[in-house]
Amino acid sequence: MQKLTSFLATVGAACLSVTAMAQEPMAGIKIRANVYRTTGDQIENNYKVFPFGGVYLGIRGEKMSLVAEGLFTQTRMIAGDNFNDIYRSYIQNGKEQIRNAEFDFTELSVPVLLGVKVFPATWLEFGPQFTKVVDMSDKDNVLTEVKNVYKDSYVSGVVGLKIRLPLHLNVSARYAFGVSDRNNTTVDERWRTQHIQLGVGFGL
Repeated sequence: MQKLTSFLATVGAACLSVTAMAQEPMAGIKIRANVYRTTGDQIENNYKVFPFGGVYLGIRGEKMSLVAEGLFTQTRMIAGDNFNDIYRSYIQNGKEQIRNAEFDFTELSVPVLLGVKVFPATWLEFGPQFTKVVDMSDKDNVLTEVKNVYKDSYVSGVVGLKIRLPLHLNVSARYAFGVSDRNNTTVDERWRTQHIQLGVGFGL
């Protein structure tokens, strides 16, 4: 928690520096491929690919920028070999083997990113990302209550590069790593997310 607080304070101080500089507004839409996984002992750790889309709004100076985005995506967790043994108290009666059971999530992510110009037309971006799970689906109907197993929000850190192109286009590549634990049970196991995001944006 101290590391996260320090990180947010650093980003906040940099944001004040950006707002004190001459800047121009920016807004647009973007689409992405989200290569995603959640790591944990009792869940499948393989990467999965989902579409990602939304809008962005921010300000940009000569050397620094600040942008906030609203992005929707789908994600999924899959139960591992021993999930039904370890999480028995969260599983419905009569469900004896739930290996490969799928749990789908619709998520709204809001990254708040500071950008630093490192090369002509190339920006290094970093900052926190706040994610709210707006819908949870227990596809195989195995849990007593899915929200008792998975938290409905989590925080990530983000770092990546964005390249500005002609015709108001930009391309970006990011890595988002989970800071908070997604496991909402009393079982002592941490679930953290990892995202590799490749995207194209269009400025309005």
